[in-house]
Amino acid sequence: MPPYIKNSDFVKSGTKPSHFPDDIYIEFFFAGKSNAGKSSMLNKICNRKNLAITSKTPGRTQLLNFFLINKNISFVDIPGYGYANTPKKIVSSWEKMVLDYLSNRKNIAGMFLAVDVRRGLCNLDIAMINLCLGFSIQTNIIITKSDKVSKNEKIKMKKNIEDELSSYKNVSNIYTFSSKDGDGVSDVIQIIENLSSRN
Repeated sequence: MPPYIKNSDFVKSGTKPSHFPDDIYIEFFFAGKSNAGKSSMLNKICNRKNLAITSKTPGRTQLLNFFLINKNISFVDIPGYGYANTPKKIVSSWEKMVLDYLSNRKNIAGMFLAVDVRRGLCNLDIAMINLCLGFSIQTNIIITKSDKVSKNEKIKMKKNIEDELSSYKNVSNIYTFSSKDGDGVSDVIQIIENLSSRN
C-alpha cells in the first residue's frame, strides 16, 4: 500500500498572522519540547530527510514553518519550548506567536505533541495540552525516539502517559514513534487521514 503522504513542500515561515499563508486547508501542527524530535517526526512521516529543519542544538526552530502536504493539507512546525538557555524575551515572543497562531487559524484539525520516551511529560507539555483544550483542538501524543529504549521501557512510558492524561478529553491518541526504525509512522499517517476525511 503506498504511503498516504505523496507530496510535501515548504510554503513559508512567519511569526505573526500577516505572514501566514491563506487558511484554506485542513491543518495539523507539530509541537514539543526542544530536542524532543518533532521536526524529525515530521520529516519521517513525509519521507523527506530535510523538509523540516533538525539540529542537535535545542531551540533551532524559531519560526512557524508551513508545509503543503498532498496539495490539500497544511502542516505547521512550531518552535520548540523549554530550552533552559532561552532568554525571557524570546520565551515571551514564543508565547505570543503561538497564541496568535491558535487564535487566527480556523482549520486546525489537531496537534501532534512530541514527547521524548526517555523524559516523559514535562510541565510545559501539560501547559500545551491545556492550551489546546481551551481551543478545542484534538491532541495526539507521539512518544518519540522509541528506538532508544527497550520494549518494556517503551510500554511502561506509554502506560504512564496514558494514566497521567486519562482525564483530558482532548487527548485522542497516544503512540510510540521512531524516526529511525519507523515505529508509529503508519499510526500518525492514519490519524491524519482519518481527521482529514472528517473535515
